[in-house]
Amino acid sequence: MKISGKRIGLIVGLLIFSALIFLPTPEGLSHQAMRAAAVALLMTSLWVSEAIPIAATALLPLALFPLLGILDAETTAANYGHNYVLMLLAGFIISKAIEVHHLHRRIALSIMNLIGSSRRMLLLSFMVASALLSMWIANVAVALLMLPIAMAIISRENEASGHNKDFGIALMLAIAYACSIGGTGTLIGTPPNMVFAGMVQKLYPDAPEIPFFQWMLLGVPLIVIFLPLIWFYLVRYFKIKGKFEGGKEIVEKELKGLGTMKPAEKMVLGIFIFTALAWVFRRDIVVDDFVLPGWASLLGVSDWVHDSTVAVFSCLLLFFLPDKSESGKRLITWKQAEAIPWGTVMIVGGGYAIAESFGTTGLAAWLGTELQFIANWSPLLVLLSVITLMTFLTEINSNTATANIFLPVLATMAVSSGTHPYMLMIPATIACSFAFMLPSGTGTNTVIFGSELVTIPQMARAGFWLNLISILLLTIVLYLVAVPVFDMGGAVPAWAK
Repeated sequence: MKISGKRIGLIVGLLIFSALIFLPTPEGLSHQAMRAAAVALLMTSLWVSEAIPIAATALLPLALFPLLGILDAETTAANYGHNYVLMLLAGFIISKAIEVHHLHRRIALSIMNLIGSSRRMLLLSFMVASALLSMWIANVAVALLMLPIAMAIISRENEASGHNKDFGIALMLAIAYACSIGGTGTLIGTPPNMVFAGMVQKLYPDAPEIPFFQWMLLGVPLIVIFLPLIWFYLVRYFKIKGKFEGGKEIVEKELKGLGTMKPAEKMVLGIFIFTALAWVFRRDIVVDDFVLPGWASLLGVSDWVHDSTVAVFSCLLLFFLPDKSESGKRLITWKQAEAIPWGTVMIVGGGYAIAESFGTTGLAAWLGTELQFIANWSPLLVLLSVITLMTFLTEINSNTATANIFLPVLATMAVSSGTHPYMLMIPATIACSFAFMLPSGTGTNTVIFGSELVTIPQMARAGFWLNLISILLLTIVLYLVAVPVFDMGGAVPAWAK
């Protein structure tokens, strides 16, 4: 009888879990730390194999940590209501309101109408629209939005040029890649970014908070660098050229179909802009000797509020304010809000629980001692190795789950080698969004594969070379950009010791 990969993952996970529970603990490691490692490895096996739904796997700490004496129930549960978990939850609801009122569709079509209608410019316009929307809206939702517009254009292209498959494949991949890259631009852009920000607080309680604006100082340059690079790569790889007849007409027709902006759409746009500005300007912005006070400082509440405060406030506005086009209806209803990806929120919370167990039980400190040999490696070699590992692992595993599994270990590796924990954590986080080869790599790849216009071999061939290019360039860019932005030039900061 053939055993499925899911069953193998379940069996392997349970065997490892049982072995670590009953085997003697290594010297210097407590029983609680050994059990925390057992749960973490069980979750890793279940996440990789998807033996049970990955969101269900994320709930294991709630049951196992108290039963095994790792963390009490209250401490464990608090991780699922962490500030960044609530920020992600509220962000999803704001994104849903944008979808409900078709605001994201209007923004995307307006960008495409502005940039141009040649095949190359059409490809670029889809990428720019996808990336900008993915900075604020769930990547998969953006890919799903762009898909029907792209398929209409591909259909027109096939009628005009006799089934030019290369353009269709390039357009599908352009959407998937741009959505993934765009998600790196803001903390709210993709769940791995939130995993990183929350894990820093869990592993290092004295560490400064990751400001929204500070992350954008890293994320936006990444988009500016990689978006044109990937566009150029796709244009060359698929030999895209010539004018596209009918593309502008399709975009204009779609825009016309939306009609003029309704009052509710304008209100949602206003709330979205308010939220983005409140996130960016919450904390003081310091440039050399110039200080622009944040609104939280001006109000005297800088120690009381968080980016999650902004997100939840804006989310509540959507439930309070009326939709003037429909009597008695609000800008968003709870039924509409229920459609957000709650599972992703739980996965992030589960990752925070793992990180808490690593720190509380001493598992992180023990791993740091065992990994001290990393100090003999070249920092650039370590960085390159981490980015390569995370990029290819994400091809076969959820990027959020991959971040949950490896960030606590990488943080410990960095500190044990005498470097800033961000030096490995940030590259690993970003690399989780740079999986271009397989449908399982990211949700956007899965959406595009579902269109049946791209086969796995086509995606793998184009994505493999792009993975290699991205690994090399990411190593250089992150070394040059992330180090000064996050002040990682010195040794291990006091809050990480």
